[in-house]
Amino acid sequence: MEDLAREGLTGHYLGGGEITCCTLVKDDLFIAVKSHLMVYSTRNAALLHVQKLGSSEVTGLSPSPTNSQQLLVTSRDGILSVWDMTDWTLMRKLTVGSSVSDLLVSRSNQHLFLVTRNSESGNVVTTIQKHCAATLEHKSDSLIIKKPCDNFRISSCGNFILFTRDTRVRVVNTCTCATFTRFTHDTDLCSVALHPTRNLAAVADVNGRICLLNDWNVKGCVEATVQHWHANQVGGMGFAPRSEVLFSGGAESVLVKWLDGQPQFLPRIGGGIQHVLCPESGDIVVLVTEDTALHIVSLNTWSVKFKLCNILKRSRKTQGKTRVTTDIACSKSDVLFSSTPGYLQVYDVEKREHKRVVDITNQNQSTGHVRNKTLSYIDITHFKLSDDGEWLVTVERRDDGFVTPENRLKFWRKQDTEYTMKTCVDPPHSKITTSLSLGITTEPTAVTTSTDCSVKVWGCGDDEDSWTQRQVLKHRHGPAYTSLISGDGSVVVVAYKGLVVLYGTASWDVKAEVPQSVGRLDQIFLSGYYLLTSSRDLISVWNLTSLSLCWEVSANISYILALPDKTFLAFVSRKSVTDAFLFGVKSAAPLAVHKFVCPGVVEGACLTEREDGREMIVMLNSEHELYTLSHIVPPPLATSDREHQDTATIFTQLLKISAPPAALPELKHNSTATLASSVLNVSSNALPPVSAICANVLSDFLPPKVVHGN
Repeated sequence: MEDLAREGLTGHYLGGGEITCCTLVKDDLFIAVKSHLMVYSTRNAALLHVQKLGSSEVTGLSPSPTNSQQLLVTSRDGILSVWDMTDWTLMRKLTVGSSVSDLLVSRSNQHLFLVTRNSESGNVVTTIQKHCAATLEHKSDSLIIKKPCDNFRISSCGNFILFTRDTRVRVVNTCTCATFTRFTHDTDLCSVALHPTRNLAAVADVNGRICLLNDWNVKGCVEATVQHWHANQVGGMGFAPRSEVLFSGGAESVLVKWLDGQPQFLPRIGGGIQHVLCPESGDIVVLVTEDTALHIVSLNTWSVKFKLCNILKRSRKTQGKTRVTTDIACSKSDVLFSSTPGYLQVYDVEKREHKRVVDITNQNQSTGHVRNKTLSYIDITHFKLSDDGEWLVTVERRDDGFVTPENRLKFWRKQDTEYTMKTCVDPPHSKITTSLSLGITTEPTAVTTSTDCSVKVWGCGDDEDSWTQRQVLKHRHGPAYTSLISGDGSVVVVAYKGLVVLYGTASWDVKAEVPQSVGRLDQIFLSGYYLLTSSRDLISVWNLTSLSLCWEVSANISYILALPDKTFLAFVSRKSVTDAFLFGVKSAAPLAVHKFVCPGVVEGACLTEREDGREMIVMLNSEHELYTLSHIVPPPLATSDREHQDTATIFTQLLKISAPPAALPELKHNSTATLASSVLNVSSNALPPVSAICANVLSDFLPPKVVHGN
């Protein structure tokens, strides 16, 4: 008996919360999302490590100046901790006693500085504490500033600290604790960058102006050189390590390169730029945007080399009447799933690295003049990938509640490694497109359903690159909610309100109707000659040879994944985790159970195959995290403890069914469900097509069917 191992592929995958801080350690990018740390390679955007650093929000990250293998971490609860980056063990920690907002470390100085904030009599008091980097011992008296300050930066030598207070740039001598004002501006300052090797500083204001300060650590006021292009507040800035080139970005989603006061632009980044980081190699710039996307820009080609992006919780919510997709599809080791609004991303689960991003809408870009307005993105509501990965079909929609909603159906063909759009239907239906299915009949075929009471069939000839409408199907039961094309292409199954209808693809006539106890179904599957239907809290299995109900089970179901050999996985959510139940089509008793397959709610799953031929299940949860179930225990991605651990699992091989478990928690059998008295034990290939079985069933007393076709 061989258990399946669970793997968290991408941790939070730059999602699940706001980015609190980030830093570069050699060629690796360290990003803190609340209390979690993600380490990414800037060379290929691959996720290297995930680590939980504590229970509070991380506010500072920096390699230790005394040991390059150690990481210094500060958090909002006033903890300074030291981690060994070779095995990610916690070496020691110090309780500061106040909330730490910034960690300042200089590589050429043996000290570190903690910026804390306290509230006294309603006023915010900022304190700079000096500690020994090796022992964490508190050194000398703290510098107290009785006003709120921001944008703390430390010089490369560690002898000066620069910060902003409203419109002023202040400097602290860390040796004497003397402070002085270096520059006074006419507008509030919002962003600061220091050159890593030269006495050059850049400060930016809320109106988009950038002021360059030479010899910023010399006492006395100085005149600044002003550069202005940004129309809004500058989000992030960074200097190239070997020159005086400055990079800046803001709400315009444009990276600006400043050389001798002249700007050069890289537009359409995709989101407002919050952080700009320049590695020591000097050939790339790393951007982190407000939609929690990571962009690696090549300075040699002045283009985005890699983009790693994700959906935040707020962008996954329904906008107006638009339902954002949670689809996931696999082609060999590539997994395709949703990204920031309007994008799909491709992830290699075998190599565990991000590969590319597909811009579906090519419109979700915002400029500075609309920053304070409410924007309605064009969302991808459905997408399907053909089994061979050649065709990608997408449905997109924009509905701001004021103008007529936009609906588009797009067909993409893979050319080399990229997808190129071949056909765009605008609009495919007069109302919301509720589902999309893709398969093979006599040709590549797609089926779309809509609340306008129509089901449309789209086809593409073998020697064609374009898709055209082949049929329009309608039914007296009105709106259609989901559809499916059978594996042999002989039947198209459509779920209407309270009814499932089977159409034969040879003549597009109705072969059978299966009434349902629920009005709207979420998923339908064909497994051999059984029809599986599921709604939010009910699974039903029907025998298509007799059109009789075999069994039903009630549970809190989030997703159903059909597997080979007439089995399927039902993902059942309980509290904050999800369990997987393995069912066969012949019985309501689960064949096996895997408790806690992932945290959160599984919203999508697909079955793919590893290079060694073994199956792997890839799951996408409500936090937009990827997890896998496979027969091989992967190398550990994260060494941190999780809240729930369940090593006693009875979930076995996908195709070799084990005995049912003794206890089945969280499942309630429907006592009124009728069970089939007998089942077919003949192999699938010995039976005629599904359409032939259903052709004459109930033909005597079913009312006449009216099929409309183009």
